[in-house]
Amino acid sequence: MARIQGVSKESAPEEVRSIFTEQEKRYGFVTNTAKIYGLRPTIQKGVQALAEGIRESGLIEPELRHLVCVKAAGINGCPF
Repeated sequence: MARIQGVSKESAPEEVRSIFTEQEKRYGFVTNTAKIYGLRPTIQKGVQALAEGIRESGLIEPELRHLVCVKAAGINGCPF
């Protein structure tokens, strides 16, 4: 369980809700990290822009990116 209570989809600002909706389409749920970033929409926009830039650059193959995310989650003791 997260130590910081994230924002819920119902109480989130519209810009944050749109990110939540996108995550639900992509993953089937809203990640805890997104809920916490949703407390500060400007930070969430920056994180989203960084992730999108990495994805769109094409420098990291999607399969490798996935493996990196799984490995990082394992190192941090977080189920992915």
